[in-house]
Amino acid sequence: MAEEMNSVTPEGADLSAPSFHENIGNMNYKVVLHFAENGSQTVEDRLKRVILHEANGENGTTNH
Repeated sequence: MAEEMNSVTPEGADLSAPSFHENIGNMNYKVVLHFAENGSQTVEDRLKRVILHEANGENGTTNH
């Protein structure tokens, strides 16, 4: 018997957006990429911020 996959699609989601599947443990996640059209951050800026965040062990809160 094939496993049934539950799927949640947010209202207004762009169904043509690039995506990929990631398996973590027994779960299969579909990751959909989304970029703000009027964002000011470059991909390089964002990646640096994510890497520094992970390296510093921050808890996900931000102070702007």
